[in-house]
Amino acid sequence: MCLQHRMKSYFRYLALFLGAVIAVACERESSAGLIKLETKDSANHYSIRPVIQFVDSSAMRAQISAGWAKVYNKIRRKYLGGGLTVEFFSKNGIPASNLTADSAVIEDDTKNMTAQGTVVVTSAWTQTTVRTTELQWDDAKKKLHSDKFVDIASPTELLQGYGFESDANLEHYTIYKVTGQTLLMGGTMATTAATNASIGAPSTVMPNGIPNTMPSKTTTKTLSTSSTIPSSTIQR
Repeated sequence: MCLQHRMKSYFRYLALFLGAVIAVACERESSAGLIKLETKDSANHYSIRPVIQFVDSSAMRAQISAGWAKVYNKIRRKYLGGGLTVEFFSKNGIPASNLTADSAVIEDDTKNMTAQGTVVVTSAWTQTTVRTTELQWDDAKKKLHSDKFVDIASPTELLQGYGFESDANLEHYTIYKVTGQTLLMGGTMATTAATNASIGAPSTVMPNGIPNTMPSKTTTKTLSTSSTIPSSTIQR
């Protein structure tokens, strides 16, 4: 009788134990389902060292290499990080310019890109370099633009200012608010109106009446302050 009582107690405790395990398992499953609902906007794909190509009319217009990429299908957006490089190509498939940045966001629907961090664009055609902290690529207009402070270096001058727009080749660019300009002749400083300008530290405003004896530029630019420097347009 005592043995039978002990067996009943054993099975009772075993049933309680199994019930507790099942309850915990169900709770975990329910929690997992809740977490899944809460993180439904998380990245759908994660890639290491991805390569993304932008193709227009069967011709490649740009190629992006990054340290990593997160793809979000619901919001149709890609986040790139770990450093990235963008190679822009001409209509003939010739490398035209190079962009480097710390990170970027690409909108899948428009193919527009916002590059952030230490952003540097260099054109091999015009030997011009643009430095800023944020730069957007408008794929429909095929234009680079920024409302941040920009620092531009070309063979004939150094420019600083706020608000910038250009083609990918840095041939035709516009600075909407010039804060400094240094004219160069033969790689040396000829006339200066800027003092040690750098990103985030704009220099003084350029004075009017800059001599017009400087050599013709290799780019077409538009400045918000008057300038008598002749310019020409490159057709490539």
